[in-house]
Amino acid sequence: MFEAVATADLLTEVRAHDFTSDPIHEAGGNRIDAVREIDRAVRALQAEQATQIAALHAERSAVMTLGRGDPTLSVIGEVAMARNIGPCAAATQVGLSLGLARLPRVLELFRDGRISEPVARAVVNESCSLHADDFVVLDGEIAAVLPGLTHLQARQAAARAVIRIDADAARIRAERNRADQRVSMFPETDGVAILQMRGPAEQILAAFNTLDAEAHRLRAAGDTRTIGQIMCQTSVERVTGLVRADGIDVEVGLVLDAPTLVGEDGEPVELLGYGPIAPSVADDIIAAAPNRSVRRLLVDPVDGTLVVREPHRRHFDSPTRHYIRTRDQQCRQPGCDGRIRDADHIVDHALGGLSTTANGQGLCKRSHTLKHQPDWKVVSDGKATIWTTPTGHSYRSSPPPLLPRAALGHLRQ
Repeated sequence: MFEAVATADLLTEVRAHDFTSDPIHEAGGNRIDAVREIDRAVRALQAEQATQIAALHAERSAVMTLGRGDPTLSVIGEVAMARNIGPCAAATQVGLSLGLARLPRVLELFRDGRISEPVARAVVNESCSLHADDFVVLDGEIAAVLPGLTHLQARQAAARAVIRIDADAARIRAERNRADQRVSMFPETDGVAILQMRGPAEQILAAFNTLDAEAHRLRAAGDTRTIGQIMCQTSVERVTGLVRADGIDVEVGLVLDAPTLVGEDGEPVELLGYGPIAPSVADDIIAAAPNRSVRRLLVDPVDGTLVVREPHRRHFDSPTRHYIRTRDQQCRQPGCDGRIRDADHIVDHALGGLSTTANGQGLCKRSHTLKHQPDWKVVSDGKATIWTTPTGHSYRSSPPPLLPRAALGHLRQ
């Protein structure tokens, strides 16, 4: 088993040290020294983690012959579950690991703690379109200048080096990145979310400048909203075609336990596709929406998960798919917070699996594909799903409670 002995020793030394006994403790000098040394150790461990991931990828590639699946996706799944992170974050780390394997001098700087993970990632990202022989040239050239650079400086230095080494490679990378366009939504607290758009710089800049100009025009004409409010609401109006941003059609799920159902108690409201919101926020949404519908959802009094009757059909019908998405909230792959895209049969229908909620789980596209990679197994114990990876590690995924209070009560019993 791999053990980070040096890091454990460093942590023991830091925790045992009496900083208040130092003459300069008031200025925090020794604590800053501790911060710096811990950061160096963290970087060394991150580099070692990248080395281990790259080695796992090489081993997995060797055993997964042509036509037997995607070794990179399989390793992404392993890393995601081992670290309890989402597949996208794991894919980013796997990409960094494979890139550093082609840049040994950069990796050595990382392992020595002389560069940070963002700096190493910047170099890898800029080099991804180079040919194999060119990595040796880039590694020697960029490693000499990296120590002391910020993330932005490292990215710019790597970009200049790549262009000098292979201008065609830089063009190919730019074409690929400019084609990688997407829009993402990230929930925040208190009924707030972030809409993020990635696309060609000139198009995003044009959209921003248009919103900014419109906001300043309306403010000059007497609009009392802030610049940010006008820009946000104008973008919603133009995307949806609404006259007013707050006139959007919504479905609000009211999550109920038994006492709430009979009027004895109250719980937070669940905004489907987002998460829990305060009852007052839900009241505002319902009052403002011209075409609003309210779906009342009853939860299990024991563990707080959703309950509903189970239709037995060849395919998941619409109510069952809606139930699965509402019950699971996010992708059910352990560690993944991705949005649900597919209602998946845990036991494939071809193998006798029924189209019921008990045999269904919500998955994102990547996790759905991962589940069918060679040597991956997913089974159900009636409530949770157990994912077993090709290395034999198992991870449990239970439906999240919609009412955490009910789940905590169950745990205390």
